[in-house]
Amino acid sequence: MDDLNTRQPAESAFSAAPPVARFRLTFEALETIPFPSYAGSAWRGLLGHGLRRLACVTRQPTCEGCMLKYNCLYSTFFETPGAPEAASARYAALPHPFVLEPEIRAEREIPSGGALRLGITLIGAAAEQAPYLIHAMNLAGERGFGRAGGRFAVEALEREVLLGSETWDRVYEADTGEYQRLGTQPVSFPPPPAAVRVRLMTPLRIKRHGHFVGGNDFEAGDFLRHLCTRLAMLAELYGGDPRPFQWESLLHHAQTIRVSAPRLHWHEWTRFSSRQNTLMQMGGLLGSFLLEGPELETFWPALWLGQWVHVGKATSFGLGSYRLELDRSDS
Repeated sequence: MDDLNTRQPAESAFSAAPPVARFRLTFEALETIPFPSYAGSAWRGLLGHGLRRLACVTRQPTCEGCMLKYNCLYSTFFETPGAPEAASARYAALPHPFVLEPEIRAEREIPSGGALRLGITLIGAAAEQAPYLIHAMNLAGERGFGRAGGRFAVEALEREVLLGSETWDRVYEADTGEYQRLGTQPVSFPPPPAAVRVRLMTPLRIKRHGHFVGGNDFEAGDFLRHLCTRLAMLAELYGGDPRPFQWESLLHHAQTIRVSAPRLHWHEWTRFSSRQNTLMQMGGLLGSFLLEGPELETFWPALWLGQWVHVGKATSFGLGSYRLELDRSDS
């Protein structure tokens, strides 16, 4: 396998893409922390709790009817205020300007003094709010991790120098308390291959005709349609040009793309919803599949960028994450 995220000169940047910035938070466990097999739900809850505690001055139970809704940090991340009416009418649910990348680890317990890490991708103007995330997560850490508890504190924050490069600069350290603001680098893409393997890192939840797509009936159009629709929404809401991602204009190109050598299986994930006070099933597809076809180049910018913004349902929990790999041997 070759690493497609190694920076190579691209013929042109894809200017229509919404601005994307990747960050990594490192925490120190102040107490022993019971750690779930997948921590996306817990981290999302902690982020929401910390932002609400930091930003909400009215202490209303919901943002509905709040006069500060359009100027509030919490609603910026969790309520998508000020969305165009056209977007709200077309889409049943609008995407949040962040995506979580929780670490997946074998240990089910983090000892006191141990390290925890959380990746978070910020989209559009949300990237400028990164310093607030430090304070919000420290407030959340006072509450403790998940239902079982276990306090933690932010130790450092890193920002990726260039999207997809996996080269990181430390922009905050708790020892100094200073935040270093980095300028935004333009997005560039490696050249498109003739075929690419998509490896699903977290469960992929996509629907066709109201039903979740399983491994036996998975098609290229399922994946590409959800990916392009998500990117169009992100561009419309958070910056960029949604027109190149409009599915109606891409449908005839997608019909030339096929899935081959699929290795997919359904993985069930159960999470506890504190809002509904119940367990919820959040399963999806894991594994990999090969995409190939004469029009693959048309979808290459969307496929490459989608690695960082995810695809399908529950992306703010970290679901729908994937990585691209050149597949020469299909072994």
